[in-house]
Amino acid sequence: MGFIILDRQHVGKPNKPDDLGAYSEICQDHEAHLVAQYFLEVECTLRALGHHVVTISDGYYSSRHKRANEFFAKAGSASIYLAGHLNAGGGDYSAVFHDHRSAMGADACQFIAAQLAKVEGLDNAKSIQANPTDWTKNAFHTIDGIFSGKGCGVCLEPFFLDSRYHRHLMNDNGLELVGHAIALGVDAWIRSTKRG
Repeated sequence: MGFIILDRQHVGKPNKPDDLGAYSEICQDHEAHLVAQYFLEVECTLRALGHHVVTISDGYYSSRHKRANEFFAKAGSASIYLAGHLNAGGGDYSAVFHDHRSAMGADACQFIAAQLAKVEGLDNAKSIQANPTDWTKNAFHTIDGIFSGKGCGVCLEPFFLDSRYHRHLMNDNGLELVGHAIALGVDAWIRSTKRG
């Protein structure tokens, strides 16, 4: 089966030990805490489906990417690094970003976005190419070090934590639905690589 690394970003950076990402007035919680909740469902679902899962959340992003590439070099199976985030800015869509250089990442994002689109309120799920020179540069830098390795990197921003459109997802049940959808997308992508 596949090898998946879940990286709960924002937390664990040596230069920003108190960083928890954006804050949601809607649910009175921080991005990093909400990501931890949906990542728990991602991990449990993928393990139940027979995949290998490793979670990380410490160090500079470049060192996390280096560790991920070391795992992937030994994995011997389809591998993916998921950078966990939530969006801000009041949007009404779900975003899954891939490195503009990675055909494998683009493929994985299509599978994940297709599953997220089945969640109520996320029917406008988008697979988006991330570049270092445009509005997607922040997403790009969360995964840019993965391109040189054997796996692919995906930056997850499944909903907006300040959007009325996504208010219903900012609770235990909603976060579980989001995590489950991400896991099913990853599983479907991994299975597709075995058929290809």
